[in-house]
Amino acid sequence: MSAQSFAEMRMEPRWQLKSTVSVFRKGGSDCLGLLVNWSKSGLMISSYQALKEGETLDVDLVDILQDNDRRTAPCRIEIVWSRELNPSLYGSGCRLIEGSAMFDAMMQDYCDD
Repeated sequence: MSAQSFAEMRMEPRWQLKSTVSVFRKGGSDCLGLLVNWSKSGLMISSYQALKEGETLDVDLVDILQDNDRRTAPCRIEIVWSRELNPSLYGSGCRLIEGSAMFDAMMQDYCDD
C-alpha cells in the first residue's frame, strides 16, 4: 500500500512537528525513536529498528524547550504497522490508546506553531 493511500485512509488530519520530540520506553533511558507526526488518535514514530506490530507500549514523549527545560508526556500506544523507510530507518504507525494532560498540552503547542 502506498504512503498516499495510507494518508487517504486517515480519519483525522496529521500535524507535522516543527521541533524534535524523542520517544522513550517508560522508565527506559535509551531513545526508541522520534515522533514524526501525530493526530488525535495516532502517532508516527521513526526509529533505527522496526517496532513490533501489535505490541502495546507505555512511552514517554520528551521535548526540550528554551533554556533546556524538558517536558515529558506519558502515553500508551499500540504499534499498528512498521515498515522500512530506507536501509537504516523504519517508520511505525501507532494508535493512541491513552494520553495524559501533558500529552494534550504538548500536542496543542505543536498545532499552534
